[in-house]
Amino acid sequence: MIRLTWLFAVVCFAASVLAAAAATPDALVLFDPQLHDLLSQNSTSSLSKFISNLELQYKVTVKSYDDEDIKLLLEDDLAYDNLVLLPSSKKAIAAKQAVSQGQLLKYINAHGNVLVVGDATSVLPESTRVFLNELGIYPSPKNFRYQDHFHTSDSGKVALAPANVVAGNNVISQLSTSEYDGGAALISNNELIIPLVQSSKTGFTAGNKEYLDEDTTWTFGEQGFLAVGLQALNNARVAWVGSESLLENELVQWVFQQKGVLKLQFVHHSREENPAVPDPSIYRVKEQALYTIGVSEWVDGKWAPYTVSNPENNLQVEFKMLDPYQRLDLKPLGPAASVDGLDVLDTQVYSVQFTVPDQHGMFTFGLDYKRSGLSYLEDSKVVTVRHLANDEYKRSWDITNSWLYVASAGLVVVAWFAFVVNYIYVGKTNAAKKNI
Repeated sequence: MIRLTWLFAVVCFAASVLAAAAATPDALVLFDPQLHDLLSQNSTSSLSKFISNLELQYKVTVKSYDDEDIKLLLEDDLAYDNLVLLPSSKKAIAAKQAVSQGQLLKYINAHGNVLVVGDATSVLPESTRVFLNELGIYPSPKNFRYQDHFHTSDSGKVALAPANVVAGNNVISQLSTSEYDGGAALISNNELIIPLVQSSKTGFTAGNKEYLDEDTTWTFGEQGFLAVGLQALNNARVAWVGSESLLENELVQWVFQQKGVLKLQFVHHSREENPAVPDPSIYRVKEQALYTIGVSEWVDGKWAPYTVSNPENNLQVEFKMLDPYQRLDLKPLGPAASVDGLDVLDTQVYSVQFTVPDQHGMFTFGLDYKRSGLSYLEDSKVVTVRHLANDEYKRSWDITNSWLYVASAGLVVVAWFAFVVNYIYVGKTNAAKKNI
């Protein structure tokens, strides 16, 4: 009996350890040993500190670009949840097959997250650069440095200000560093791109030349960006920074799906007169409908109610056929439990009531929530809207506009009756008196 109890305790402990390991996201960091000695225990570089901070929350694997055994995918599954690509001393790397453009695209299609770190004096592997270019991010070449003669610190580096942070990005709220030494990037009009840190009006990116022209400059003014994010349609995330000094904790948390992650806990619609029966398949025209959702946000390792603080980020629902007949803001009702019987209030309830349009056909309750830096929320539910049945139309006496016509019909009847009475009894001539 004692052996069975001991064996059961060991099995439970092993199961808990495996569950904890499975719950801990992992990350792969690729580097160039000619630039950084990240495998040394005595390394004091800022990137070594960055990796040490990562190891507090993630299972980190550090490998060199020279390792040809790197695998980002195991069949169709991710080998690592997150990928960090550091600068390289050369464009051609030994692991070019493992981190090729195609493999990186497959990686984010499989919901992997990628963080790319640039530098002014080094390069990115050619496959990484082509991958970023396909996304619409164009980092400056080697030895092209971001400069601003009007905003320079005492150390000769570019001085960053709060104004460099792009407003409303929902990723970086403020910078922890005030100096910058790195490159800049141009971006396309890809709507999935999220500008994070922007160049000032007086900044530019140029090579080490004494003169400036179109061949020696990369960005002018506010067209340059020092940090850029991208969120794919499957909510996979990519970020590029022009210098390791911009490896902000907020940015890393966002890329690794620890910040700005939303979850749609439930979606219900019902008739206003009968909310206890959710998700009816048929509505009647001009009926009152009620639409309710629950949204949670991942905060400090757990789900919490998601509260909209900016009116521009309001949740909206559309009731549409081909075009929206209704587009309405959802109003917050307060926190609630996402599952019946759960004691934790882990979701925020939003709801709206509206009148079903006077148009029968197939309609869709559509939720398409896409805001910069936040996970995309999408949901659609198709319902039928029918016209009134024969016994559901109002009777004539219930319609005030018909009272005139009903009264007219009544007057015609009364007038006809009066005419008949008058003709028979009142208007008839006495023949006897007429012959006298």
